[in-house]
Amino acid sequence: MLIDIIALLKDYSFLSKSTIVLLVAGFMPLMAMSYFWFMMGRKEKKYAKNMREMGINTNKKVRDFYSPGKFILPVLFATAICLLAVYNIIFVDDFKNVDSLLLAGPYFGLENTALINQSRGVLSWAFVGGFIWSAQNILRRVISYDLAPNVFYSAGIRIMLASGVALVLSFMLGADNTGATSFVNVRASLPAVAFITGMFPDRMVSYLMRVFEKYLMTSQLDLNTKHLSLDNIQGFSLNHKERFKELGIDNAQNLATASLTKLLIETPYDARQILDWIGQAKLLCYAGQNINRVRAVGIRTVYDLQKGQKSPAVLQRLGDSVGLNQPLLNVIYDQVNDDEGIRALHNFMQKINSPNEPTMIKELEAVG
Repeated sequence: MLIDIIALLKDYSFLSKSTIVLLVAGFMPLMAMSYFWFMMGRKEKKYAKNMREMGINTNKKVRDFYSPGKFILPVLFATAICLLAVYNIIFVDDFKNVDSLLLAGPYFGLENTALINQSRGVLSWAFVGGFIWSAQNILRRVISYDLAPNVFYSAGIRIMLASGVALVLSFMLGADNTGATSFVNVRASLPAVAFITGMFPDRMVSYLMRVFEKYLMTSQLDLNTKHLSLDNIQGFSLNHKERFKELGIDNAQNLATASLTKLLIETPYDARQILDWIGQAKLLCYAGQNINRVRAVGIRTVYDLQKGQKSPAVLQRLGDSVGLNQPLLNVIYDQVNDDEGIRALHNFMQKINSPNEPTMIKELEAVG
């Protein structure tokens, strides 16, 4: 009887562990299916509303970018990584004291049990941090009708990057009774460091790069691109930067030349907000390091330059009021007025601000 009870408990434990593995690994495909079942129709309605308000006639459709087939490989990629990671965490006893180059690093082959166990703990907490961040990001994207296929690739790569960075940091500390030399006594904080690395792997990598440059590099290369940073776009938060980075837009020049319909389809933001950001980015490309002086006279987007008739005398007074070189302001003004794409974007903005007025249907190809 006692043997039967023990066997039942063992089976129950295995069933519980297997359930946890399936729940964690099944999160990714469940979110993808939920998005298509409940949110895709709402995204299509929102996109159609934006196109109608701007008077744009285009053949581009939401499902051209969000077809179910495009989700298969990204979802399988993220699911496989989660399955492998959580299985090794839950069924850790099956791999106990297994020496490997990944877990032991430079001490491989020396049977360093303490270091191997430390590495397992670091990898586990890095996965937990990466998975929690990815899960809440995916949930937020589902709710905002913004779940693109590359989100799942990003989730899998984030977990892998976090695990690698956390593991390298742990090797820097060594482990007790291994004969390794530890130069920082923060081993008790390794789970917290690994968890934070899982949440923000890019920032940890950036931090390590800054440390490397500070102590090991004698000079730094100035690329003179600070003024084109998305940080100079008003209303642009860290979340906005991370979202646009997924689309390959990591500076103002990329944003200024981005396709309007593509941004409307692949991001959750309203047309008015995207048009404002594009208008700021275009002005930033023209004004460069003088952007703050241009904004000081009430010109924050290229659309503001097209409002009213700005004669050379008016431009001179504006430039003199903030110490801005008048020829530069004239050049910016002429370039903006000669850009047909900017005029089209300005018309779209006016139509959105006055959606009830009759509008003329224009092809989006006029603005790329």
